[in-house]
Amino acid sequence: MDSWVRFRRSDPARVVDLVRAVADARDAGEHGQGVEVVVEAPRLRWWRALFNRDDTLAQARIVVTRDGGEVRHPFDIQLVTAYGADAAHRVGRRTGWAASNSAGLAFLIQKGPDPDYGELVTGAVEALARLRRRPREGGWRARVDRAVTRS
Repeated sequence: MDSWVRFRRSDPARVVDLVRAVADARDAGEHGQGVEVVVEAPRLRWWRALFNRDDTLAQARIVVTRDGGEVRHPFDIQLVTAYGADAAHRVGRRTGWAASNSAGLAFLIQKGPDPDYGELVTGAVEALARLRRRPREGGWRARVDRAVTRS
């Protein structure tokens, strides 16, 4: 389950299924600290990256389970981009979401007591699309990260 799942930006249904499968399994991960689904935006073509300073990896790490495999609030997404902690405030406001730059890390937090997996994945993909100027439709990918360690 650690292999990449490819998808188109406009159709992240396969990623929603991946998130739902991890949540339903209540997987605690290899270290018992939870499991994340990593969504990765396609890299820019080298000539665009050269002039736009946008050649770094852009990831959204969806926290699906926590310690012991628990699925609970808050349902958040860590943004790992060239913008660092400022990334969460660059994506703009979404209804039902909060943005945070806690301890130098960028987070988007879905409000509410129950997770909406479709909205969680859509929020991750749209955030990366906003941070990645004019992203391609194809070339997006996601995978399960079971080796999560949180301090």
